Amino acid sequence: MLKTRLPMKLSPEEELFLRQWIYDEAHYQDGQGPAKRLQLERRIPPADMALLIAAAIPDPAAQEAASLSPASPQTARWPWSPNDFHKRLAEARTILEG
Repeated sequence: MLKTRLPMKLSPEEELFLRQWIYDEAHYQDGQGPAKRLQLERRIPPADMALLIAAAIPDPAAQEAASLSPASPQTARWPWSPNDFHKRLAEARTILEG
């Protein structure tokens, strides 16, 4: 039997950013989107972003929906300090290992 986990709670800013990142990643051949650019500027591996998404937005249908329309391309901003990002990654790992 599959264990159902409660998704990681996101702030509204984190959710907007991750949804925009999903869209940017799905449309990367069309050009670098704002969330993807911010991720690359901070030298964050895409796998780390995927880990946060897996913990916070585990439903494949919700991920697909995010890939179909931009969340907030004009207002995309990085919602984490360096220390906060690493704490959130650790939290995501704990949730996924749970």
